[in-house]
Amino acid sequence: MKRHFMFVYAVLLTFSLIFSAAAQGLTVGFIATNFANEATARAANAFEKYSKAKGWNPIMLNSAGSVKTQADQLQNLVQRKVQAIVLAHAHPLEVQDALNEAFKAGIPVITIDSGYVDGVVADITADNFVMGAKISTYFMDKLGGKGNIIVIKFEKHYGTRRRGKVFDVELSEYPGIKVLGEYTITSPQTFLADTRNAMETFVTRFGDKIDGVWCAFDALAYVAGDVIQEHGLKNVIVTGVDGNKETFTRIKDGKMTATIAQPFEDMAAKAIELVDKIVVKKLPVAQAAPLKIIYMDAPLVDKNTLP
Repeated sequence: MKRHFMFVYAVLLTFSLIFSAAAQGLTVGFIATNFANEATARAANAFEKYSKAKGWNPIMLNSAGSVKTQADQLQNLVQRKVQAIVLAHAHPLEVQDALNEAFKAGIPVITIDSGYVDGVVADITADNFVMGAKISTYFMDKLGGKGNIIVIKFEKHYGTRRRGKVFDVELSEYPGIKVLGEYTITSPQTFLADTRNAMETFVTRFGDKIDGVWCAFDALAYVAGDVIQEHGLKNVIVTGVDGNKETFTRIKDGKMTATIAQPFEDMAAKAIELVDKIVVKKLPVAQAAPLKIIYMDAPLVDKNTLP
């Protein structure tokens, strides 16, 4: 009986060692749409940290706002036969052909805040309709239901587009709020400079008539806040969405008013969890990710609720 037990123990130990070695040698590709975006950088940094802690080999790639580069990077990861791929803040439909190559190769693809498309394991995100409603309601209330505003949107990304649509719906209920000017980002590569130019034009034209600036995400609010400060405008409400460290500093210093704090580090951790379940533990995708869109909670943060 003792000999039988020792044999079983030896077999289990062998499988355990093989299992552990396979996990240690895991190579995972991570493609970020643009490291210049602090939110994307947060997800990327967290993913790299968590994957290395597991003994994995992360390949960290930056598309720098280029769809073609992202497609090439996807194809390159497929050729390198990575065990899994994670896309952060991507535009999956624009790289569909490259994605299909990954699917055909049997490589699980997980997205972070990119919108779900057929074939990926899941999209890990915060509910952009909810975030849009939270920040827009706050914005309208802070204005007291009246005033003149600037709106800065980003239509290309599904999440920021949804926030903008919710804002438009809420705005329709506030006839006392007038949109003096609206700008929509056209180039992900030059969005900071372009937004600054647009904001400079608005401030030059409207000056202290501006009571508030609604921005689709925090980096836009940084630009708007800087221009407002440089022109000496006072008591202008500036809101965004993301909740980066710089955002909290700006809220504390009065350069921003509020944000919705997205848990990008937790999204990266959830991606790691899914890779571990599917690739290492060999769970079926349907069991590892029964929901194709995984929502994470994102609270509103202003000066009264700074973390």
